[in-house]
Amino acid sequence: MLDFRKLMVQIEQVGSDSFDDTLSARNALENGKKVFSEAIQSQEAFVQRLQADMGWTLWPVALPLEDLLQADVVPLCRDPVTVVGVDGSQIMPSHHEVHNCFLLNIGSAVITYGAKQPALLESEPRLYHRPEDLYPLVDRRRLHIDELYVSLERMLLEFDTLVTLSLRAQQRGVPVIALVDGSLIPWSLEKMPDSYQDLYLQRMSSAIEELQMASIPLIGYLSHSRSSDVVNDLRVFACPYDSSHCRDYCGDINEEDFPCSSIWPLTDRQLMARSLNFGQRTGSFLSGASVAKRLAADHRVCFCYLHVGKEITRLEFPRWLLGDRTLFHLALSAVLSQVDKGMGYPVCLAEAHHLAVIRGPDRQRFFELITRQLVSVGVSTVKLSPKESRKRTSFI
Repeated sequence: MLDFRKLMVQIEQVGSDSFDDTLSARNALENGKKVFSEAIQSQEAFVQRLQADMGWTLWPVALPLEDLLQADVVPLCRDPVTVVGVDGSQIMPSHHEVHNCFLLNIGSAVITYGAKQPALLESEPRLYHRPEDLYPLVDRRRLHIDELYVSLERMLLEFDTLVTLSLRAQQRGVPVIALVDGSLIPWSLEKMPDSYQDLYLQRMSSAIEELQMASIPLIGYLSHSRSSDVVNDLRVFACPYDSSHCRDYCGDINEEDFPCSSIWPLTDRQLMARSLNFGQRTGSFLSGASVAKRLAADHRVCFCYLHVGKEITRLEFPRWLLGDRTLFHLALSAVLSQVDKGMGYPVCLAEAHHLAVIRGPDRQRFFELITRQLVSVGVSTVKLSPKESRKRTSFI
């Protein structure tokens, strides 16, 4: 339990520290706005600098695919459309519990607007308990799964569910938009063995291709994004050296002392807050994340920022969607309408989250049911580990 009397002394320091942080952030924002304005006025030079230096920076470079700021305003969607949203959660495996297993729970929402179609709100649990689930074969060796592995498998299951529901919804005869909560880029994948990375990207590409063949836009919705891809691009543009060879010029100093760090730390969302009005968006960028580069050209992840009212949100989508401007604009319009109806967050993703989330009582009941089943089939050693048992009780 927390000793709040001791904690308050540390909390009081937060106020004074945050004041200093605010001043630093304000300076970074003003500097960032100045460099961003220069990049808009000299976009050709900006892109050329990025292309010339993208192999030398300490961070991935995102390449602009459109004008940095779009003059057109995204309208609220007035056409009939079906939105499909998915989200997931998990119960992690623990050898301290009565049985070593894990559970993935995928919540989904299929909602049609402008046509009389029933909404579908449901969750689908999937239990993994077999040896091949708990010790999957990777590079001919059995892998001891951890939270990273389970999270990646959950993302793939979300993709599979999204594709199945979207294709089924398309049979209603209304255009479909597919949404996932969070990034389309599997940032943590590079921590896994190479063969698992290859298999993951194959399965991800297969899901994207099915949606592409059916002309169903795929959008990853990131609320309150901490991404700084555009800011990092501006750091390259602001670099005072002839080339942004970070290791040669700045390899022996801390990042806060880099010449380009006058606009760091700053997020793209903070940078765009005063540049965009409601319904306006930035241009689209091609992500430079190394794991995203391994996808097929049409499946490479792109992103833009859209002012949805209460925040600047980051939207991610496969590159093929930019080639179909009608579908692209429909997707943006549908997302904006979802946020408007949800009073700050897409309705379908909010509903999918509520269906997916596993709360404390659900977790407790899950393991109670596991215990009953094990006892009913005659397993005599059904008990918690001594550590877990002692954590749940106290002598004092």
